[in-house]
Amino acid sequence: MPAITTTEIDNAVETWVAESRYTLQERPGVIWKNLQTENLPMHKGSTVTIPKYTQVTTQAITQGVDLTDAQTITDTGSPITPARFGAKVILTDDLLDTVRDDFFKVAGRILGESFDRQREQTLADDLDNFSLALGTAGTAMNLGHVMASHHSIKYNAPADGTAGRGGEPARDPVHGFFTPSQIHSLKKTMAGGIGAAGATQVSPALERTVFSEEFEAGGVKVHSTININKDASDDAKGGVLGWGAIITAQLGGGPSAAKERDESLFAWEIVYSGRWGRVEYTDAHGREMLFDSANPTS
Repeated sequence: MPAITTTEIDNAVETWVAESRYTLQERPGVIWKNLQTENLPMHKGSTVTIPKYTQVTTQAITQGVDLTDAQTITDTGSPITPARFGAKVILTDDLLDTVRDDFFKVAGRILGESFDRQREQTLADDLDNFSLALGTAGTAMNLGHVMASHHSIKYNAPADGTAGRGGEPARDPVHGFFTPSQIHSLKKTMAGGIGAAGATQVSPALERTVFSEEFEAGGVKVHSTININKDASDDAKGGVLGWGAIITAQLGGGPSAAKERDESLFAWEIVYSGRWGRVEYTDAHGREMLFDSANPTS
């Protein structure tokens, strides 16, 4: 089992003038923080179940006739069993005696960022699991696509010809997660006078909005994440989902770090771990968004 020694950390042990730099992968929890999350208390079992009640039918009552058609209320459950994820590093005494930084804090931060990245990448891959998709490979995403995704999850079932009503609409807020390149294409169609999208003219107030890193477009709160994979053709699958389309769960208060002394190794073991899980709760309330994600040149 490898240990982190002064051999691996050789640049941070001499005198320097600059503060040590951390590798920045992504701001924490872009997807995670915008999903419904349930906390499973400690010592209350390993699974949390999200129940959902069915509808009943109200009908006309005839005077003098007993209402005998009693309705039944049932529930369906979506269980989530959080699984454990974690990472470990070993800090030798020689390293701790030599390096300038407080390496217990350094290790805790880097391990925590690794945990968050694994969770975010898993959730980003889940955007590909919705049954319905908008967009096609090679197509630049625009405002109309985002508005269409919002409409389709809000009115996700056609009138059935009898009741004349649609299906259950998605709950607000509606969030969209896209690559930076996809959002660049979206912004160009919203802010008039930029590149090929110059024909699309909007108000100056909207132009100011779209220059923000996170903004609302067509009823969708738009978020940028680099944790969405793109394929060899520079296409990527983002997603738009209503509140509760995906539900996450974590055990206790979330992940945490622990350290343990190994005297014979003359080192400390630092372990960062936590238990979390997720479930696609309502498939109709999410849309996969397949669009071009090539790096922009204009």
